[in-house]
Amino acid sequence: MNENIVSVENVIKQIDGMNLEQQLELIAYIANKIQKYKSSPNKKNSLKSIIGSGKGCFATPEEVDNFINQERDKWEF
Repeated sequence: MNENIVSVENVIKQIDGMNLEQQLELIAYIANKIQKYKSSPNKKNSLKSIIGSGKGCFATPEEVDNFINQERDKWEF
């Protein structure tokens, strides 16, 4: 599996490396996202609402570039 693609397995490994305070912060974040979804499941969010939500998914800018380039390579013209 490509290491640059975010997967559940990679996220679990990262969670296992977190301390208790970080894990609790993550749980609160996820619970908040679920609560917002439950309160307005039919409301469509704007693109502005997701800006910054991927913070921390990639360790370096180079990983981001590699991921984007790999996704572009999948495009058919």
